[in-house]
Amino acid sequence: MKKGIWSIILVGGAVLALSAAVLGCQTAKPTTGDSIQTEQTGLAPNGDKEHATIDFALVFANQAAIKTWKVEMDTGGNPQKQWSGDAKNLPSTLTWDGKSESGSLAPEGSYTAKMTVDYGSGAPATAESNSFILDTTPPTGSVSFDPGQFTPDAQGAVKPVTVTIKGASAAAKMDSWQLDIMDPSGKVFRSFDGKFPNGQTQWDGKSAGGDVVAPGASYSATATLKDEFGLTAEAAGSIMVAGTPSNPVGQAPGTFGVTPMTTGFAPKGTVKTEKLSVGYGKSDAVKSWKLEILGADGAAVRTFTGDSSNLPSTVTWDGNNSSGSLSAEGAYTARLSVDYGGKYAAGTTTSDKFVLDITPPTGTITLSDPVFSPIEGSPTITLTVDASSRTAKIASWHMEINDPEDHLFKAFDAQWPTKDAVWNGKGTNGDLVQSAEDYPVVAMVRDEYGNTGALKATVPVDILVEKTATGYRILSSRIFFKAYTADWQGVRPDLAAQNLKRLNDLASKLKKFPNYKIKLVGHAVMIHWDNKALGDVEQRDVLIPLSQARADAIKKALADRGLADNMFATQGVGASDQLVPDSDLANRWQNRRVAFYLER
Repeated sequence: MKKGIWSIILVGGAVLALSAAVLGCQTAKPTTGDSIQTEQTGLAPNGDKEHATIDFALVFANQAAIKTWKVEMDTGGNPQKQWSGDAKNLPSTLTWDGKSESGSLAPEGSYTAKMTVDYGSGAPATAESNSFILDTTPPTGSVSFDPGQFTPDAQGAVKPVTVTIKGASAAAKMDSWQLDIMDPSGKVFRSFDGKFPNGQTQWDGKSAGGDVVAPGASYSATATLKDEFGLTAEAAGSIMVAGTPSNPVGQAPGTFGVTPMTTGFAPKGTVKTEKLSVGYGKSDAVKSWKLEILGADGAAVRTFTGDSSNLPSTVTWDGNNSSGSLSAEGAYTARLSVDYGGKYAAGTTTSDKFVLDITPPTGTITLSDPVFSPIEGSPTITLTVDASSRTAKIASWHMEINDPEDHLFKAFDAQWPTKDAVWNGKGTNGDLVQSAEDYPVVAMVRDEYGNTGALKATVPVDILVEKTATGYRILSSRIFFKAYTADWQGVRPDLAAQNLKRLNDLASKLKKFPNYKIKLVGHAVMIHWDNKALGDVEQRDVLIPLSQARADAIKKALADRGLADNMFATQGVGASDQLVPDSDLANRWQNRRVAFYLER
């Protein structure tokens, strides 16, 4: 083979040797063998961590002849960030965090990555990536109700209204929304969520527990809007309920007293303040009044005062004391004192108790089994939420189980006192858990005033063994490899630690089958899935050798852990048996794997 005819292309975890005559990319742009590619559609440095940066794979057609090279992040002909080097510095990948050369955030918009390679003779070679988005502006939107007012019927229920949530982004597609409707006290009354472009939901005026909106009251709504790269923003709206309150506290002539409008509040939760309804008795005779917030020891922590020109029907306490710092957690009362200037005897009255809730719920998540084996062991595992609050009742919890890539895999919601989530090991799309993986669990526990605490746990999945006619097929966990290689140790430290644990677990499990021959089958991702000619070359010259190298690397790692070398046979099948289509850019990482077979 003549030097310079073949090029080295690093794509999809493969070291790809392709003829420059057939080398192509997934865009329609011509190439000379040099290329720069990304599998991502965009990034948002201030969005979620999955989209905070963007990665590029670089190809240098003739490394030995390179004089200099340059890569630029370009928008409309205006480069914002540049990397450069010579033949001694030829990176296989580059990562951009969205910042310009000055270190500030680059302008929002559509970008391409442009690569220029000088081989010392003739015009420099150039390559350009597919376009991608830099998303920096949070979404905007609105919340509206149609009709704009609830009308109760004779049974006390209400006719449904249509709630419309609109969201827009300057650069990105909108992804999802979450809507909280609060009652007049600020407590969450009903919640909804959805995916754009569907931005409508029907609300029947009831809470999740079946309570009906109160006549004459106003309900506020806050929607959290999220775009495809994780940038979020809030939009607000409100709706009135027709009618007159059946028990207008503090409005009747001659009523004297102070009444908490809620049983408690949490300044850091959703019910952020305590509203106290105040009745002054003979209002036209009031000379002065004083309302004191009393702690458990009877001492006043906050005082409100006024005269005949200032007679508010409600007084709001935010939990701060007279010095402006947050008061101690616990039970409080309000004491109202009114001076009528001698026309009537001065009056003093004290309210019922209410709670200042500061501490979020705490607790634990316990597992019914220390290791989850949904195939060969128990078909389900029970995750039990044990939570408590120092001052408030637990109201509900929301549990999310993430996959090893930190994507949402399964979610559960429950109203207290339900504590258990029974899980069959399947995700929302029906996929079963991966073998020998750890699945992080977070339960957000909310008390009655909206204080929320996070409880964390991990569900360790056993090495899953499925009985077949010829032996046992091990549903193996995925071992993370350094990009474009069969190196499982050179990854970032947390992944290297995970790899080490998984291989140790595999070795321990396989020792239970000393009389079986073990076949390790390596797989890889095909980049040229949409071009049969290039795909055939890629499969033959790159993916088969790469997948074979990965299988051999795992064989060595297991042998190093005490398994006999002659127990193993290895095979690389490249991209011939994919779990997901290689055109599925977001999920085709699952195809980079090694499958384990036990054979007699």
